[in-house]
Amino acid sequence: MSRAESDGAAQVCVELVSGGGSEAIASQALRYASEATWNALFEQQQGRGCEALATLARALLDGKKSLHGMVGAVIGRLWAALGRPRIEQVFARELASRIPLPFGHEVAAAARGLQAAGILICFTGGGPMQDCACLKDLLVNEGKAQFENLLHGALHDWSELPTRMRDPLGLPGTAPA
Repeated sequence: MSRAESDGAAQVCVELVSGGGSEAIASQALRYASEATWNALFEQQQGRGCEALATLARALLDGKKSLHGMVGAVIGRLWAALGRPRIEQVFARELASRIPLPFGHEVAAAARGLQAAGILICFTGGGPMQDCACLKDLLVNEGKAQFENLLHGALHDWSELPTRMRDPLGLPGTAPA
């Protein structure tokens, strides 16, 4: 991630969050957490940044990706044990590793919500946005265009955050791993 990308993303954050975005993000967070919890999070994190939220969000996203790989491997081995031709084994493994899991959308929504909340915490903390761990993680792992797409989505409906992001497995309309 270049300094120019980081500065540009930080400016997008500042514009969106200061232009009414902080209230919108807080409103979305309160759909999923109590006001007491939300307020306590802000009190505890003020001036400390969002490193813990960024770490948890990345762990959720990486865990979801690993689970997809494990499901594919199990299906591939099952097909091999059944004596199916190699091409069928490969196809079954690839298909099983890419089909959305029943709870995958929820895991991705939780991770993306954590990142949006972390960005808001950093913004309200008054430190340089370029130091925001959630912002850095999004830029490094998703790129600037996807970061902007996620941030715009964070102002509306967090349950739809995963579908706003590209799918690294190449499947349209599915949540990222």
